[in-house]
Amino acid sequence: MSKPPIGSLRAAGSGGWLLPPFALGTLLRLWNVRAQILAGDEMHAVRVALVSPLSHILTTYELRDNCIPLTAFYRVLLEQGVALSELLVRLPMLVLSLLALLVFPGIVAARLDRRVGHLYAWLLALSPLLVLYSRIARPYLPIVFFGFVATAAFEAWWRTGRRGLAVLYVLGAALSVWFHLGSAPFVLAPFLFALGTLAVERRWRPTEDRPGLLALIAVGAATAAGLLAFLLPAGASLLALVAAKHENLALTGETLAGILRLQSGAVYLLAVGLFWVAAIYGLAVLFRRGWRGGRERQLAAYTLTLAASQVAGLVVLSPEMLGHPLVFDRYLLPVLPWLLLWVAVGLAAPWWPRQRRVGSLNQSAAAFALVGALFLSGPLANRDFLASSFTGHNDFVGFFCPRATLRPPAAVPGFYRQVVRRERGAPVLEYPWIPLWSYNRVFYLYQEVHHRDVLVAMVEPLRGARRLDFRNMPFTSPEGFLASRARYLVIHTDVLAEEEKVEGHCWPMISEMKPRHRRVLERAGVKMAESLTAIWGEPDYKEDGLQVWDLGRLRRAGAQAGGGH
Repeated sequence: MSKPPIGSLRAAGSGGWLLPPFALGTLLRLWNVRAQILAGDEMHAVRVALVSPLSHILTTYELRDNCIPLTAFYRVLLEQGVALSELLVRLPMLVLSLLALLVFPGIVAARLDRRVGHLYAWLLALSPLLVLYSRIARPYLPIVFFGFVATAAFEAWWRTGRRGLAVLYVLGAALSVWFHLGSAPFVLAPFLFALGTLAVERRWRPTEDRPGLLALIAVGAATAAGLLAFLLPAGASLLALVAAKHENLALTGETLAGILRLQSGAVYLLAVGLFWVAAIYGLAVLFRRGWRGGRERQLAAYTLTLAASQVAGLVVLSPEMLGHPLVFDRYLLPVLPWLLLWVAVGLAAPWWPRQRRVGSLNQSAAAFALVGALFLSGPLANRDFLASSFTGHNDFVGFFCPRATLRPPAAVPGFYRQVVRRERGAPVLEYPWIPLWSYNRVFYLYQEVHHRDVLVAMVEPLRGARRLDFRNMPFTSPEGFLASRARYLVIHTDVLAEEEKVEGHCWPMISEMKPRHRRVLERAGVKMAESLTAIWGEPDYKEDGLQVWDLGRLRRAGAQAGGGH
């Protein structure tokens, strides 16, 4: 029991080595974050928080999977008179992501050594999935954080028997499942490992190496109590949600190929292969001889149990659309930090027998070069990717195949290529917008041409939208348009025709637009253009399918008229 407990940063040495990866990881997570548009499933929690009391939120699982703790957080802010901004909506994910950059490498360095911890810190900081989901207002980053803390605490408790670690596990596991039910197989897998260990060793009583069966039962009972404390208040709607979300599983080789790319964070096949070779080698090193003669075979078996249990649990539960690589990958996110640990060990362990000091130094340089190569082969190295206001779009998060393109490229309206691109400055406001990431591609494609921030105006404003303070989604009205930070308002009178010119993502989340959305978009642009023409006069720029008003001119005219318009 002499090994240092989880998170013992003293065992990891000075924390100065963490600063460079933490700084770069923070920069990537915060880069252009205020310009990001909120849409898709991110809107579920906001919608419910705007219209439901806290008592309903805490006791109801909605079919739209709004995430109870996130919705409750937003509702508490609203009840305190705080207007929700996009940054506030994303704040829990950003905070936990930045904490992970400090906490996770410290745990790894304490468990193995600082060299592995250093490589691990860089892999964590540069992982595209962890960067993207830290900016997406969904529960996936929280279950990464709480899931890793819980499973790392259990592993340390099983080695040391320290009760505080068991308490940390129980709390982390309960929070993880509360944020997302799909993390349950992952955070409960440690019991499978512990029972297997006891059965193999045929020693049920505590030893110097580990606690015994009675202690395991006690921790299991505490975990069940913790889960019930969070889940039972909404238990009536829980079973209905699980039944409604289940569907027959359809996994294919393409599903697996997409997941392998996403987890590696790389696009090019060579980089994907190097990532997985390093991961398998790192796991083999832990299994075969342990890290530097240590007893890490247990760690290897433990982490493999976590990964296998999460995959098996997902296959059994089979939530809807699991056959899509992007959906399956979301539920695998809690496994990713442990997968990156395998990669870090694979890069840090000797690559050939009897390696001398000079060879070790050369390998260290090569290992960090490989980490850099993985980053450069991933989506975050692309300028248009980082500059986009749409990085939460399925096409961006699903980087396992190329994003949409226009056919032909000349289909980009002249307004974006001539007026907007020539006049650098304030954002462009686009209308009409339905806040779904299943389609809505032309706006991000146009942005790759004009390189300005993009704002969007919803066709159907949310109930209670006046309580929001979204800088990238102004209220849909003439007053709301003028109050926005946009320079130009672009009304698309036939946005469906524009979308038809898009060669979509290789594996769309939804292949066809819903008829209701199609009907709304067919009418919205024309009606808005007619309304604004009656109020403001003729547009400043007209093109097939586009009518554009210069909001800067209208604001100046309004100021000269003493607040007209």
